Amino acid sequence: MSEPLLSSLQQRILSSVVLAPLALAALYFGDLSFSIFMGIAGLVMAYEWCTVSFQKNRFRYFVLMGLWVVVAAFLAHEALLLEAIGVSLFSALCLTILARVNRKAAEWPWVGLGPIYVGIPMICLIALRAHPGDGFPLAASLFFIIWATDIGAYFSGKTIGGPKIMVSISPNKTWAGLIGGMTSAAVVAVLCLQMLDTVPFNAVEMALAGAAMAVLAQIGDFSESAWKRHFGVKDASNLIPGHGGVLDRLDGVLFVAPALYGLVVLANGN
Repeated sequence: MSEPLLSSLQQRILSSVVLAPLALAALYFGDLSFSIFMGIAGLVMAYEWCTVSFQKNRFRYFVLMGLWVVVAAFLAHEALLLEAIGVSLFSALCLTILARVNRKAAEWPWVGLGPIYVGIPMICLIALRAHPGDGFPLAASLFFIIWATDIGAYFSGKTIGGPKIMVSISPNKTWAGLIGGMTSAAVVAVLCLQMLDTVPFNAVEMALAGAAMAVLAQIGDFSESAWKRHFGVKDASNLIPGHGGVLDRLDGVLFVAPALYGLVVLANGN
C-alpha cells in the first residue's frame, strides 16, 4: 500500500487554511450570510448524524431532520429563539415517534437526540452573532477559544503524553492534553476580552471561563467519539480531509456555544 501524500497533521493544517477564512468571512459579514452558513452546516451535520445512526430509511430521516434544521435556522435568524428551540424539540419528538412506529427500537434514541444535538448549538451560534454590539467579537471569540483548545491539547498531548483520560472512548486523549488545552483557551480568552464590551468580566474571570469552555469542548469531543464508537465508525464523514466530517470538526463547538450564549445572557441580565 502506497503512503499518503500528506500526513494527517498536514491534511488538518491544509483543511484549516481553506476553511478558517470561509468561517471567519461568514462571521464578519454576519446577518443573513452567517445564518445561511450555519444552516448549511446544520444540514450537513443532520446528514452525517442520519448516515451514521441509521441502517434503514436514512434519507427519509435526513429529509425530515434537515427540514426542521432549516426552519430552526430561519427562526433564529429572525430572533425568534424560543420558537427555534421549540422547533428542535418538536422535531426530536416527531422523529422519535416515527422511529418507534417503524419498530426500530435500536434507532429511536438516536433520532430523537439528533435535532437537539445539531439544532440547539446552531441556534445559539446564530444568536451570539446577532447579539447587539458585540456579535462578531463574541462569536469569533468562541471559535478562537475552541481552536486554542484543540491546538494546545494536540501539542501538549503529543509532547508530554502521560496517562490517558478515557481509553475506551478516545484512546489518544491525555490529561496533559486537557491541561494544555485549558491553558491555551484561558490565555486566548483573556486576549479576547480586549475586544468585548458587553461582557462584564475581569481577566481572571475570563481566564476561568476560557478554561471551562476547554473542558466543555473536550466533553463534546468525548461525546461524539462515544457516538461514533457505538456505531463502529471512525469519522462522521470524509468531507474534510484530516478532520472527517463537520460533526467531527465542530464537536467541541456544539457543547460550548449553548454555554457561552447562556453566560452572555446571564451577564447582561436579558
